[in-house]
Amino acid sequence: MRLRTIRWLPARPWLGAQRVHIRPSRAGLAFAALLLALWIAAVNYRLGLGYALTCFAAACAIADMLFASRNLAGLALAATPGNPVFAGSQATFTLRLINRSTRPRHAIHLAMRDSAAAPGPVDIAAHGETAVTIVVAARQRGWVIAPPVRLSGSFPLGLFIAWCHWQPEARVLVYPQPEHNAPPLPLPAGTVQQTRQQARPRMSDGALELTVELAGVRAYQAGDPLRRLAWRQIARHDGEHLFSKQFQPAADAPTGAAPDSIVLEHAALHALAPEARLSRLAAWVLQAERTGLPYGLLLGTLTVAPALGASQRDACLRALALHDLPQDEAMP
Repeated sequence: MRLRTIRWLPARPWLGAQRVHIRPSRAGLAFAALLLALWIAAVNYRLGLGYALTCFAAACAIADMLFASRNLAGLALAATPGNPVFAGSQATFTLRLINRSTRPRHAIHLAMRDSAAAPGPVDIAAHGETAVTIVVAARQRGWVIAPPVRLSGSFPLGLFIAWCHWQPEARVLVYPQPEHNAPPLPLPAGTVQQTRQQARPRMSDGALELTVELAGVRAYQAGDPLRRLAWRQIARHDGEHLFSKQFQPAADAPTGAAPDSIVLEHAALHALAPEARLSRLAAWVLQAERTGLPYGLLLGTLTVAPALGASQRDACLRALALHDLPQDEAMP
């Protein structure tokens, strides 16, 4: 079910009774026609039991209207965003329906715009909560906000449908889609790319081959990749201290074969389209991280100093995702 964008929709985390709307369902309209027929028959034939049956059925319909509204009223709502994703994939949100009352809630349906699949009806126990995961297509970089959600239910008799709208306060950051088959990293001048050699250790990401050899070990520093940990020396000290392997260019490698770090410059890719530049830089960030080569980013007036690790990768990808976006969209 597709819903139109509701720009006026409040993002309140609690469903008051004034926010719950109600209308007859198709079954309710048919039931109303049946009541009318019973009433006409009771009046025409002066049937006391007909009057009683009509009044009893009308009372059941009124009670159903009350319980259908109370099934939604008073729910507390919360939303949790998922991890950042790359453009072209799917963003995940977790919606929490919290029941703080002593009565359980039954058969609540959720419908949302731009969601890959709508979840089925959910039940919420008394003083409990239910988490519902929704998936939204992340078509372009930047922020993707959680779509408006329509909650509805026709419990218990199905004669009336109660519904309300909710705009979750959650969004997921979408990174640029990395370029497929991106060229090797732009190494500094004088750097030589080596072919594969089995005799010496290498730093490799599948496209870049730097021939290096072990020079020794040093104390572990924040940001060192796990592949460089010197486990033998760590074991000798019973794990009390951490050490990292230190490499240097091989003896037969030309000078400059193993650069200390690289800086990925956005301006250097002026021949590409704007989005293509960001896609290539995203691919290079992932390449450098896999290689274990410290990398930085020069993106307009923004400069990210060379480093390694998940925080460095996320900082660079975040800068690429929010580059040149309007100020209100770039705010965290």
